[in-house]
Amino acid sequence: MHNMLPSMKLSIIVPVYNVADYLNTCIKSLTIQDIDKDQFEIIAVNDGSTDTSLLVLEELKNEFVNLKIISQENQGLSGARNTGLNNALGQFILFVDADDYILPNVLKNLIDTAVFNKTDILEFGAKGITPHNKIVYSASASSNNKVLTGAEYLAEINYMSSACNKLYRLSFMNIHQLRFMPNVYIEDIEFNSRAVVLCDRIMAIDTIIAHFLQREGSITRTRNFAKKEKMIFDIFTVINSINDLAEQHVTTKSIAYIPLKKRVSSLVATMLIRVLKDTKSTSTKKEIITLLKSKNLYPTKFKPDTKDKRWFLYFANNYLVFSLSCFMFSKFNKLRHGS
Repeated sequence: MHNMLPSMKLSIIVPVYNVADYLNTCIKSLTIQDIDKDQFEIIAVNDGSTDTSLLVLEELKNEFVNLKIISQENQGLSGARNTGLNNALGQFILFVDADDYILPNVLKNLIDTAVFNKTDILEFGAKGITPHNKIVYSASASSNNKVLTGAEYLAEINYMSSACNKLYRLSFMNIHQLRFMPNVYIEDIEFNSRAVVLCDRIMAIDTIIAHFLQREGSITRTRNFAKKEKMIFDIFTVINSINDLAEQHVTTKSIAYIPLKKRVSSLVATMLIRVLKDTKSTSTKKEIITLLKSKNLYPTKFKPDTKDKRWFLYFANNYLVFSLSCFMFSKFNKLRHGS
C-alpha cells in the first residue's frame, strides 16, 4: 500500500503578500483548466499581508472549494513556498506567483507528460508581459522529447532559473529535502541549481504555460540602496552555495561541473555589476572582493556563456581598474542620491 501514488495529482502553491489587485486574475486562471477539481488543490499562503489580500482570498474560497488558505507571519517568498510544500498533498507541485497567471486548459497535458515520462522536474515555456499585456520576452527550452539526467540537462539545456516554469514531483523534493533558502533574494537560482543536479529524470517542453507579470517595484528595479546592498550580499550567498555544490557534490569529471562553474561566474559578473552601479560605499566593493578571494572566485577563471558578461569580467578581473571605477560610481551615486 505504501507505494500507492497520491490520489491528488497536483498542488499549486501561490505565495501571497500584498497582491490584492492581482489575486482574482491569478486564482481564476488556475481554475480554467482541463483537470477535475478533485484532482488538484490551490494552496494560497498568506504571508502576513497588510492589504486586503486575505479578504480577497476568502471571497475566492466561497467560489472555489479546492482553494486552501494558510496564513502565517511574514517569512518572505521562500518561507511561503516552503509552507506550501509542507502542506501539499499532490503528486506534483506547481509554483505560481500571485501576480502571474496560467493559460487556460494547459495543465492536463503538462501532468500527463510528467506522468508518462516519470520526470522529477518538467520545464515548460513562459512569457513575460507588461501590465498592458505587451509581451516583453518569451522563454522556452526543449529537450526534444528526451528525458535527461540532471548533469546532462546542465550540460545541454540553457534552462530558465525560475521556479515558476517547472513542474516538480513532490516525492523527489521530499526525499532530497529540497526547500528554498530563507531570507535571500534570487532564491530560485540557488534552489534550481541544487534541484537539477539531484535529478535522475528531467526534461523540457517548449509549450507556453504561464505569463509572468513584469511590474515596477520589484527588487531588480528598486531605488532603495539598502535593498540593493542586501541583493549584492544575497547574490554572494547564492554564489557560495552553487560553488560548494560544484566543488563538493559534483566531481570535476562530471559534465555538470563546468556548466555549474560558468553559472557561478555569470553570478559573479551580475554581483560585481551591482557593486559598481548600485552602491555609495567603496567598502562594499572591498568586502565583496575579499569574500570572493576567500572562495578562490576572484579573479574569475571560468567564462560565462553570455558575451556581455565575459567582456565585463575581463574588465572587472583587473582589480585596479575595477576599484577606480567603483570609486567614481560611488561618488556619482552620493551626488545624485545624497549620502
